[in-house]
Order: sequence, then structure tokens, then C-alpha cells
Amino acid sequence: MQCRDAQFYLRLRRHAGDELGMDVVGDLDRHLAGCPACAVDARAAASFDRAVASAMRAVPVPGGLRDKLMTLASAHRGGIIRRKVYQVAALAASVFFVTGLTFGIFSVSRPRIDTTQIVMSQDRIYQDPEGALRDWLVAQKFPDQLPEPFDPYLLLSLGTESIQGKDVPVAVFRHPRERGFAKVYIFRDDGTYNLRELQEAQMSHTMARVIKDPARFPGVQYVIVHTAHPDPVDPNLLKPFLRPPSATARG
Repeated sequence: MQCRDAQFYLRLRRHAGDELGMDVVGDLDRHLAGCPACAVDARAAASFDRAVASAMRAVPVPGGLRDKLMTLASAHRGGIIRRKVYQVAALAASVFFVTGLTFGIFSVSRPRIDTTQIVMSQDRIYQDPEGALRDWLVAQKFPDQLPEPFDPYLLLSLGTESIQGKDVPVAVFRHPRERGFAKVYIFRDDGTYNLRELQEAQMSHTMARVIKDPARFPGVQYVIVHTAHPDPVDPNLLKPFLRPPSATARG
């Protein structure tokens, strides 16, 4: 150990000797035993500390001072404890209030699923598909009929589908004999979408047909997406989803 280190540990041992480890204490004592200069500083410091301690013990303590100090300390400690208790209680109350308020708001804001309503709407589609389709269109302020005479008894569902982040009304019909579908998307011509560039499209099994007829259907455009099963006899690929000719004539 160097003298510089020894001087550092000497000062530390005077004020916090318990924090020095056994290894440091041993090295320091060995250095003091072999270094006269550091040993003189160590003895001087120890002598000064003993003199101060002796002087402190020689000062007479006034009667009752110890009890007063203990009482003041207890009162101070009690005040601190009470303040902490109040702070903890206030924090707990605020957390409880915020949590309860948040839970209450969350509970109120969460939509409740009404299975009865779901069953009623589906039962209406099953029992009166034509009326269910008409009422659904009218409720959303659409023309009360679709641009093509779809067979209402092939109606599967009425609802919305998200397209580019917005819900678009859609009526879904099933194929009467095969694995297929026809979806009628109804777009409002209100600027929500750029409908000027709507184009028909076709893949190997599915195609999209665009219908725009301002005279019959003002303010809306239709996109009919359906499975395509070519029929060499009838080129109308939508025919499987439409009313039979006799039913159309009666309607």
C-alpha cells in the first residue's frame, strides 16, 4: 500500500471504520508498522479524536435534557409517520378512485353483445329474406332494391365489411348449387371514396362488376363481387344468384 492510499484510508477509518474490509485494515496496519511518517499521522489523529471525545464526555448534561430530546424525537418521528400514513392513504384513495372510475368508464363504454338481437336479425333473414333486405336498404337510406334482381332466398347476411379502413354496407348471397357467393357492396357517392376510377376486374374464379345508374339509383354505386362459373348456354354469370324468371315476372 502506498502512502497516498494509507492517508485516504486513515481519514476513512476515523469516520467510517466499519466500512473498511478486513483486507484493507490488514494492509493499512502493515503499512503503518513499516512507515514512520504515516504512523505519526495515525497517532496524531487518534490522539486528537480521544481528546475531543474526552471533552465531550466532560460537559455536564442538564437535568431532564435527555428526556426532552427523546420526547422531541418521538414526536418528530410520530409526525413523520403520520404524514407518511396520510400520504399513503391519500395515494391509495386516489388510486382506488382512478381505478374505479376507469373501470366504470371502461365497463360503460364496452359494447354489450345482445345475442337475442343477433338471433332475431338472422331469423328475420331466414323467414322473410325479401322484407329483411328491403328494410335494411331503407334503414340506411339506400334505394329499396338492388340493381339486379337477386333471389332473396339465397340471402346469407346483411352487414358491413371494412374496405381501406372504412365500413361499407354489403349484402351476401350464396350460390344455390355450388360453392360460390355474390357480394353486393354499396358505396355512397359522397366523396368518402374516389369512385370515378371504379373498374371491373376478373380473376380465374372471381370477378367484380361495377354498376352506376344515377337515374335509378342516385347517390350510390354498386360493386358486385361474385364467383364466376361460365355457362356456355347463358353468358350472364350472375344468373345463378338471380330470381327465377317466373318469380321475377310475378314480382
